[in-house]
Amino acid sequence: PFPQKWRPFCLRFEGVVEDFNYGTLLRLDSRREYSEENTIFATRIQFFAIEIARNREGCNDRVYNRAREQLQGKSG
Repeated sequence: PFPQKWRPFCLRFEGVVEDFNYGTLLRLDSRREYSEENTIFATRIQFFAIEIARNREGCNDRVYNRAREQLQGKSG
């Protein structure tokens, strides 16, 4: 099962990352907003691992650029 594959990875961060095993919401599709259909419950360390990989692959660039444009629009 899926949780068993993540367990050894997650346990490596016990005592290293605060609250590593706390639950958080994770978007299934990084191109879409948080919604009931696009969200799952994951541990904090799973969230970090997936979001870091998405950032390295440029998957969150659209979200980042949109937020930056909105901030510039408010300040300019």
